[in-house]
Amino acid sequence: MTRQVGVAQAALGFSVNSLGACLVLLAGDLGTPPENLAWLASSFGAGLLAVGAAGSMILRSGSRPALFVAALVTAAGAVLLATGAAAAVAAAGALLLGLGAAGIVLVTPALLRGPGAAAGLARANAVGSVSAMLGPPAIGALETAGADGRLALLLAVPPLLFLAADTRPRAASPVDAEGSAPAPFSTADRSGDTSPAGKDRSGDTPPAGKDPSGAPAPAADAGTRGRTRRTAGAWAAIVAAVSIEFCFTIWATARLRDTGLSDGGSAAAATAFLVGMAAGRLAAARLVGRGFPVIPAGCGLAAAGTLLVALPGAPAPVAAGLTLAGLGVAPLYPVTLARLVGVPGLTAARSAAYGALASGTAILAAPTGIAVLGAALDLRAALLIAVLPLAAGLAAATALPPLLARSRT
Repeated sequence: MTRQVGVAQAALGFSVNSLGACLVLLAGDLGTPPENLAWLASSFGAGLLAVGAAGSMILRSGSRPALFVAALVTAAGAVLLATGAAAAVAAAGALLLGLGAAGIVLVTPALLRGPGAAAGLARANAVGSVSAMLGPPAIGALETAGADGRLALLLAVPPLLFLAADTRPRAASPVDAEGSAPAPFSTADRSGDTSPAGKDRSGDTPPAGKDPSGAPAPAADAGTRGRTRRTAGAWAAIVAAVSIEFCFTIWATARLRDTGLSDGGSAAAATAFLVGMAAGRLAAARLVGRGFPVIPAGCGLAAAGTLLVALPGAPAPVAAGLTLAGLGVAPLYPVTLARLVGVPGLTAARSAAYGALASGTAILAAPTGIAVLGAALDLRAALLIAVLPLAAGLAAATALPPLLARSRT
């Protein structure tokens, strides 16, 4: 299972983080501004909404079948997007790639649920971030050499096919299909659900707090309200975290191109954000276990990086700002996702589905919002307007509850 998560995250990081560069190159091939192809970047978000809505049903038959299908769909999408010469073919590839990648995102928290989930998710995302650094440079190198840079997406296909072969359905055996030993930081069973055997078939906690008539007792009702509030707060935090990340993931190449770099040079220089992300996630896996306030600190670094990205007009300071922003953004998603997964009473399947829905909402809204603001103003102003309030709000929402708790004591 550890191998499968690692390969899945590597393929996911490479393909998804190549979308921004592919957007710019495809726009050039079609003779249209990049802002007109915001749908390409939104395909991943649409896929997350789809799998999030059907998450419990998808995970009902187990995580391996879900990962098997997701790997094949992602591979098919990468081939079509890399080789499609017509807008319709590229659109089909982007949709398939987004849907398959969303399936990988759905399965991952179900596999890495349990004590230490934040560190486990940070390590898994670090694998994806390291792999993601290879995408834009590969695209830029091919484009500079005179080939179509989108062909670099084909590099993701072999590991995806290996993942599909590694997770293909097997004949039933006395050993559970997920293996006899759980993955690190994982207590997930075949359904992706960590709920004990005493839970009913709906995946909800058994009605221990109900009276004989079936009505919820006051304590159980209060617990349900508390769980709902925690779930809603954790869900909103993921939306903010992923929104900040994808503002840079999708539009870093276009921002660098505005400074005068070529398409190939912009795609290669956009790796600065991914370098920061990889370094930040490798460090976050250690920091979260030591009680370090990674979210407020990360939001501060992301805000400072945004200023460097938006204000200067030369490529070097913009690239430095992208690196700084990547360092800050790195821990936001794994830590906020771990908080959602850790909500007491929330099953693994539902937390994974809610996480996918939150990510899909952010990925659809944030890059599209940047495109609208960029068309009305410019990309520099759009980044400032979008990222700074999100970072401030996420930092405040994270820091406020502990401060209130200390004031009460």
